[in-house]
Amino acid sequence: MILRFSRFRFKEGNEAEGEDILQSHATSMRASAGCVSVWVGQGKHPSTEFVVVAFFDSDASLRGFEGELRGNPSLGGDFFSLLRLTSVPPEVTEYEVRASP
Repeated sequence: MILRFSRFRFKEGNEAEGEDILQSHATSMRASAGCVSVWVGQGKHPSTEFVVVAFFDSDASLRGFEGELRGNPSLGGDFFSLLRLTSVPPEVTEYEVRASP
């Protein structure tokens, strides 16, 4: 199992628009082959920070989703439109899940 963790720090006042885009992005991710689950969370302090946590059943399924992001303008466009709303570039990190409860 692969965990994909993304963190976004929005400029103050852009939280609502950013969250709408992230929710759309999460919906697309959920529909991707091999996606097990996706969550979008907003920071409490600071509330301008959001995370998207997704689990994929394999590295290959995550690569397939990322290929869709790059190859499909309507899918990738939402994700890249976030850049104008953020104060710093987003962080996207992958983790291999070694054990689960």
